[in-house]
Amino acid sequence: METIQQILADSVRDGFWKFIGYWILIALILVTPSQLIIIIINRFLRHWNIRKHGYPPEHCDADGDFKNKKE
Repeated sequence: METIQQILADSVRDGFWKFIGYWILIALILVTPSQLIIIIINRFLRHWNIRKHGYPPEHCDADGDFKNKKE
């Protein structure tokens, strides 16, 4: 924990751009794995839903656009 505090203190003391650089790296380290997990779960659930119900749904035409009410 002291190492993280030291890094943050050094980044603030060494200038604005170094501080922003650290925040960008922290954001990439935290966001990239979480986005990857979300995408994997989303694709799996989409595959499961299309496999179960077929594509396109009843309210869509062949390319996935909504059908007009007249049809």
